[in-house]
Amino acid sequence: MVGTQMITKGYDFPDVTLVGVIAADFSLGFPDFRAAERTFQILSQVTGRAGRGDQKGRVIIQTFNPEHYAVTSSKDHDYLTFFQKETELREQLGYPPFSYLACLRLQGNSSQTTEAMAQRVGQGIVGVLRQWPKRGKDIQVLGPAEAPLAKLKGKYRWQILIRAADPTNLIPEEMPEGWIVDIDPVTLL
Repeated sequence: MVGTQMITKGYDFPDVTLVGVIAADFSLGFPDFRAAERTFQILSQVTGRAGRGDQKGRVIIQTFNPEHYAVTSSKDHDYLTFFQKETELREQLGYPPFSYLACLRLQGNSSQTTEAMAQRVGQGIVGVLRQWPKRGKDIQVLGPAEAPLAKLKGKYRWQILIRAADPTNLIPEEMPEGWIVDIDPVTLL
């Protein structure tokens, strides 16, 4: 049997005794702080597909990062080690659950106009934060930057990430037309 991500969907194939994963660490390269979490999740699901029947199963994983904690933890079915390492890293970098994020994404028909608007709004946010003596220091602006999926459905995309310890600092009073505000985004793509 050959499958793509269908093998991770939880279907029960009791006679499957061998599962191979090609480029298992591809998702580690995604520009998203949840990349290791998603890699661990997918690999854990895949390794649980082989050997569900009477016969023992085997999983072969092809990876360029065999020592990455997401790969080794999933191989060993070691959720606790993965959780500890991922938690330590997120705390060091100030990512959720140790902070809150908002992704402000602008979509437009023109590459130059969309970029220019993102730059103006980013500078405006930074300018406002400078005027807030206390609250402004608790908020970090990352970007603006071209979105990892820079063009989607014919629209050019730019985004600004705002990180804060207090989630009430993330809620904008109003945003210009064309902006999408995603509080605690599930993905940054």
